[in-house]
Amino acid sequence: MTQNEEKPRETIEVLLVSDANYSAFLATTIASILKNAESEDSLRFHIVDAGLKESDYKAIEELKNLRSFEVVYYTPDLHEYTKYLCGDISTFPIVVNHRLFAPNFLPETLGKIIYMDVDVVVLSSLRELWETPIDESFVAAAPDLKMRPSHRKAIGLTEEFPYFNSGVLLMNLKKWREDKITEKLLKIADEIKKNIDFPDQDVLNVYAFHNGFQKLPEGWNVHPRDYVEDKTHLLHYMGTRQRCPRLDILYGYAALTPYRRLPMQSRWRQINLGIKRAICNTLCFFLFPRKIRRAIRRQFVLR
Repeated sequence: MTQNEEKPRETIEVLLVSDANYSAFLATTIASILKNAESEDSLRFHIVDAGLKESDYKAIEELKNLRSFEVVYYTPDLHEYTKYLCGDISTFPIVVNHRLFAPNFLPETLGKIIYMDVDVVVLSSLRELWETPIDESFVAAAPDLKMRPSHRKAIGLTEEFPYFNSGVLLMNLKKWREDKITEKLLKIADEIKKNIDFPDQDVLNVYAFHNGFQKLPEGWNVHPRDYVEDKTHLLHYMGTRQRCPRLDILYGYAALTPYRRLPMQSRWRQINLGIKRAICNTLCFFLFPRKIRRAIRRQFVLR
């Protein structure tokens, strides 16, 4: 390599998890990454198949019309991992814990990876996020300053600790493997399971409280209500998505995919959710204990 030649840029590795219910969201997230990548960016998607259909595989392949990329699929048996690593975590949904087990099923040659939920759209190149220094930290994440103080206290965190959202993570896989962090996270899950509201997120925060984490640069995990043009790198449509502002951005990227639309854009789905929401609100009106109200809302999945 001559002095004037630049070293080839490292491939950006991205981990996504989806089943057939969220395949349109998965494609939308990928489309947003492809459309906003820099010309020199090389991208490889590691997709965990939690129940995708053959048509979903074909749809992902069609996204290469937007821009070339590599894709690798995984179908890890999480029950196999949990059987050996922890006692009883049967109260936690298996699918949400894929990111906790990523170091186990991803190639050992992979030292780090960007994990993101599929309810996000990326508005700039992932290069800045990918190059965030995390040599000494097990993860880099964006603080969620609006998390309830009562919940933070319930899982043993102080008011000063910057509780973070796990929907977007830069994971130091090398450190996770060397320090056997997955095993430690599962022990924490068992210890605080009575107070967990956000399964993997709460566990990651408790571990980070004792061991530290790297804060992500501003703008890398932003709720649409806090969107600021030219300062927001990634929008995370968490919570009740249909009530989020800036749905035009989300729907715009969905239109670039073979699906064209997201399930939430269906008129029938909107009516169905409206009925569910009315039933849920009626039930919760008479249920004063917070835990019971939360259980009702989870049952109705008001997304």
